[in-house]
Amino acid sequence: ENYMAAIAAVWGRVPIDTIRRTAREFHGVEHRIEFVRELNGVRYYNDSIATSPTRAIAGLRSFPGRVIMIAGGYDKHLSFAPLAPEILAHVKTLVLCGATAGMIRAAVVSEDGFSPDSLPILETEDFRQAIDLARENAGPGDVVILCPACAAFDKFPNFMVRGKTFKDYVNSLPE
Repeated sequence: ENYMAAIAAVWGRVPIDTIRRTAREFHGVEHRIEFVRELNGVRYYNDSIATSPTRAIAGLRSFPGRVIMIAGGYDKHLSFAPLAPEILAHVKTLVLCGATAGMIRAAVVSEDGFSPDSLPILETEDFRQAIDLARENAGPGDVVILCPACAAFDKFPNFMVRGKTFKDYVNSLPE
């Protein structure tokens, strides 16, 4: 959708070859569904900018299959009810961390169709432990995404530091 909007904005003003080259070479924006690494067949993405439920929904909808989602953070006093059905539809394992972990869990488990057998929910206080839990529950072909649906202020100064911490830790994981 973003490519189509960008192309529409410059259509007729920018040569088609330039549009094609840009689309091939552009690798995205940091912290916005940013590919971090593939490790043992698992692809890791940093979507730390997803600081609200609606932004998290957009991130989840960006993948064709069900993902392993790391979510939670600072409480901005937003409802997680709109996020819950999207988690049921797009998440195979939910890893919660941060001040809002319990609130996200409550929204998901109260959603019609929730079953602990079809959606494991794991919870930890430690951010790196959340990444470890996601890794332990991932297998070849899976996607792990940091898609917090919350601000970072409970543990980090901002979403950029949270995203950098995620990337640094994922990149430090041994093969």
